Amino acid sequence: MMISHHQGAIEMAKTERAKGAYGPAKTMAKSIGTSQSAEITEMNKILGKR
Repeated sequence: MMISHHQGAIEMAKTERAKGAYGPAKTMAKSIGTSQSAEITEMNKILGKR
């Protein structure tokens, strides 16, 4: 469940980066995308997935 939750956050971050108008929010969205992707990778490792 957390993986799909994080995937949703990544999608929202992508939308913000593509369509957002406020620079600091776009910067934060980039950070969110990076960190959530890393967490998904870690969760998949824990679950024995690649």
